[in-house]
Amino acid sequence: MNAIRRIKMRWLARLMGLLFLGILSVSPTRADDVLQEVIVAPGDTMWGIANKYLKDPLKWPEIIKYNKLPTNDPTIALPGTRIKIPVVLVKEEFRTAKLVSAISEVKYQRKGTSDWTTARQDMTLYYEDSLRTLQQGRARVQFPSKEIVQINENSYVVLKPEKILQEIELLKGDIRASRARVILPHGTIIQPKGAKSDYQAKIREDETEVVFVYKGQVDVTAQGKTVTVPEGFGTQVLKKAPPQAPMPLNQFADFNPANLESDIPIQTKVDLSKGVVTIAPPVTTNKKEGDTKGAKSVMSKNILASYQLQLARDENFRRIILDITKPIDIPFDYKKQPISDGDYYMRVAFIDALGVHGKFSDPMPITKDTVPPTIYNLVPNEGQSVSGTEPFVEVKGTVSGATMLSVNGEVVFISGDGSFSKVVPLSEGTTMIEVLARDVAGNVTTIKRKVLFSRGKK
Repeated sequence: MNAIRRIKMRWLARLMGLLFLGILSVSPTRADDVLQEVIVAPGDTMWGIANKYLKDPLKWPEIIKYNKLPTNDPTIALPGTRIKIPVVLVKEEFRTAKLVSAISEVKYQRKGTSDWTTARQDMTLYYEDSLRTLQQGRARVQFPSKEIVQINENSYVVLKPEKILQEIELLKGDIRASRARVILPHGTIIQPKGAKSDYQAKIREDETEVVFVYKGQVDVTAQGKTVTVPEGFGTQVLKKAPPQAPMPLNQFADFNPANLESDIPIQTKVDLSKGVVTIAPPVTTNKKEGDTKGAKSVMSKNILASYQLQLARDENFRRIILDITKPIDIPFDYKKQPISDGDYYMRVAFIDALGVHGKFSDPMPITKDTVPPTIYNLVPNEGQSVSGTEPFVEVKGTVSGATMLSVNGEVVFISGDGSFSKVVPLSEGTTMIEVLARDVAGNVTTIKRKVLFSRGKK
């Protein structure tokens, strides 16, 4: 009986697949569908995956819609296949987020466990996993909707990845988000209005809950009362109290934008080709005291305060040998760093006044070369005397490691074997001759010679 039943179930599943394929012809996939990738384990079938991952296993034909599979038979094993499933269909416990960056000490805890483990960049975080950043630690988490949430130092969050209503429980510290709904310890709910919001939620040491809105609008609800906080304003929620009326950001004691406003986006690409990073100071906007209109725009753009720069031996930055953070107006010259000569990769990321990290620039190959060119066999010699009726002397020699050579400021051709020659006019008495060689790294070698000339017979 069991064998007959299994055969019937297999033919029923195949029949459902064929029927559903007809439906698919009039219901194409949408470009804005949020998908989650699942790797099929050995022995797993489409039917088994549906039972494990989908809230409604009977919707397994949806998988066919989003994947090019070798078979539409849900009873055939597909080991190793990567299958995309609409997030909206996935059971909550299998919905995922991605840790796109982890700086300094960041720990994670799986749902239902008590162990905290060091987090790794690009790791997968599941529904109701927790994340903690310790002293100087920061993390960035990407949700299925592609929103990236910044978790600042000394913070503790619980993640709930969703397709639309993605949610974060902030238990300690502060975060910066755009579309995610945030729930605070006193039950305060922060709900952004629209997809282009940009706000910070934080918990002070006295347990006061604060919301700063930098872009768009955000609804803050507590104790049955909702206030809408517009761009450039903030609100605070005392324990067991409703949200206070919004105030301009510059009226909050713990708001520190450094009165800077910049047109430079947080993901600015930097030209590292010369090994020097130089960022012009952001534009300062003067605002009259008490002018709420001025306060509204104080952080409508990214506020750059510093930049993090890394040097590594490999393009994937697995062997980082230098990791420094500098104020935005302080240039960086890798040639002056205490590292040996050789080939490196360099990248930079900007940090705004609230500690939010931008993306690192693409790796730029650089070479540290502190060895200057060599000039040898140079004539005339120092203090050489020249006499005659023609006030000229031939300056010649050989140079190695140079891309440019000049004699008394005039560029001289360097032959393939490194030799060079230049006739220099002389004045009665003493003439100074300067030979300068420069390499591609900017290293310079200079030799000065004094030549004495007197008219008369040689």
